[in-house]
Amino acid sequence: MDSVRFWIANIITALLFASIHFPIWFYKGLSFPYMLSSTITAFVLGIIFGLVYKKSNSLWSAIIVHSLYNLLVSLFY
Repeated sequence: MDSVRFWIANIITALLFASIHFPIWFYKGLSFPYMLSSTITAFVLGIIFGLVYKKSNSLWSAIIVHSLYNLLVSLFY
């Protein structure tokens, strides 16, 4: 946090968060429009998870929010 501003670090982390999901999408053989919308969704969620981390100063908060999101997607999608 001392060497990089929060928003720059958060954007880089969100990009990495979105990119880590690419192998799953390729494995499932998803179409380009779905992959594009999923990438945007993962990027926005990465930004939100970074904000949760910054507000709470705890990685566990971001992990719990991510887990709840995954649960809701599993139940309703």
